[in-house]
Amino acid sequence: MGLSDDWRRLVAALTGRPDTAEEARLAALFQNRSELKKELNALDEERHRLLDRLKLQEGSTLRVEEQLANLEQYLGRPGEGQKCLAYFQLRAVWRAASRRLEQFATELARQQKDRERKQQLADFERSKRNRLDDVDREVYEARILGDQLGAEQATDRARLAEMRGFWNYFRRRELERVTAGRESRLEGARTALTDLGDRRHAIEAETPPTFAGVSLEGRRAVNLAVIGCAEALCERLAPANLAWQARQATLTRVYDADFGGEAQCAALIQATSRALADLEAMQDDLTDIKRRVDRLKVKAAWRGAGDTIPLQESVGPADPVGRGSINVLLDEYFDIQKLLLD
Repeated sequence: MGLSDDWRRLVAALTGRPDTAEEARLAALFQNRSELKKELNALDEERHRLLDRLKLQEGSTLRVEEQLANLEQYLGRPGEGQKCLAYFQLRAVWRAASRRLEQFATELARQQKDRERKQQLADFERSKRNRLDDVDREVYEARILGDQLGAEQATDRARLAEMRGFWNYFRRRELERVTAGRESRLEGARTALTDLGDRRHAIEAETPPTFAGVSLEGRRAVNLAVIGCAEALCERLAPANLAWQARQATLTRVYDADFGGEAQCAALIQATSRALADLEAMQDDLTDIKRRVDRLKVKAAWRGAGDTIPLQESVGPADPVGRGSINVLLDEYFDIQKLLLD
């Protein structure tokens, strides 16, 4: 381009004339170049992010491979097999008890939700029926009033038709005044009937309210029952102190576990095998859980009026030195904290 081309573009800009086709094409090219540059920068950032994730995944994979290698080396030592079997069976007991508690908590929360929703619907239908009954009563009364006024109006109009002659002038005027007032009342009765019909239709068209969720008292009741169920599970695993040992197995590595000699490990393996079979076949003792919940209701304290999880120290064991010496909420037995309703 020469000086004349620049001069023509300046004149066009000053005079407000449209750009030429060549200038429009160049503008489009510059715009496309800018958009492509933005997309390239975004792709570059995504690439770096994926590379970072890949590095993290490679590090995790390397750690897992190292753990597997160490475990293989550890299991290759004579005399460690029984200890490892006892360790992993204890962890299996923990998972089985956690699964039982989760099933109980899930089913109880569902039942509580269904119960409160049914109660909400029943209250709604009862309120709706009562309001419809009130409207029907008003409709009945309005119809009786309308029929009465209509009958009186018909009688007086017939009397008016019979009144002839000037000597009935004043009587006729008085009766006309009465009929005019009654007509106004009769029109009001008709309007009231129409309004009552609209009200009845509006009430019939009402839909049940949306369920806002389990109530505060309902969530507290569910949580106390879950705590009671966890206590019952601990008591079920009290022989051989399996509940405590299972928890310790979740807190330590297999390398650091110590269950005594081969005889102690063999006895522990037998106890965990029986416990796993018992947990698989057991049925929840609802009577026992209710008894525990009744005790917890008396003891439970809450940090605030809107809290649903009781203070840990308020739901401590009933017998601190006996079989019920475990505070399932404080020590988070069977992952109970994840199951409680907020």
